[in-house]
Amino acid sequence: MSGETPPREYVESLLSKGAYKVSNQPTLEAYVDAQASGDGEYYFEANKALLKIYNSQKSLANTDKMATVLLLALVESYPSTDFLALSYLLPERYAASEPCKSVLECSQLLDSCQFVEFWAGLSKIPTEDASLKALVGRSTQKLQRGILQVLSFTYKSAKLDKVLTVLNLKDSAGLTQLKDPCLESVSGGTVVFKSTVDNTKRNRVFQEGLSYNAIANLMAKVSAE
Repeated sequence: MSGETPPREYVESLLSKGAYKVSNQPTLEAYVDAQASGDGEYYFEANKALLKIYNSQKSLANTDKMATVLLLALVESYPSTDFLALSYLLPERYAASEPCKSVLECSQLLDSCQFVEFWAGLSKIPTEDASLKALVGRSTQKLQRGILQVLSFTYKSAKLDKVLTVLNLKDSAGLTQLKDPCLESVSGGTVVFKSTVDNTKRNRVFQEGLSYNAIANLMAKVSAE
């Protein structure tokens, strides 16, 4: 299948016959590229298999593909534990070098709710790899929706200006264009989220403002489940 985007079904068949075979490397790398461009469906198990192959065959390791695998987990599954699980498979020497280092730093900023710094770091991930560049370029809206959903888990409403800052948006039009199902309304300088069991409990506290510590605590709880 040289030069072609492997279908997910083909990748699944390879994994079923032996996920960590070195012969799977070219196909798994090609599928990482397909995920990065949006042509392939996110596939955690395939990406994990590629990192395990890199671990067992150090001479085959590709740092750009490693960084792309990590960023895919952040973009496609936030705030799930996929990123954490994959980061454990990253050898320390690669974690300390670019572009993996910058991707890991972005994850730490996101987890600690340093959103302004996160968006700045995401835009500056150093790479010449076309797939990683493509993923960075198309990741914005997915990450914005992920962050918005985390806010909705915690709060029933929020000041519009704070939400725009968190999402790196200029105005309310950009927020409504996300068309996220967690949004109930955006008007009068206030963002109202659809009611859930959790966010209605926190309604009174939220009126005082956006507590990033509360969000960080919630995200830690979600990651632990």
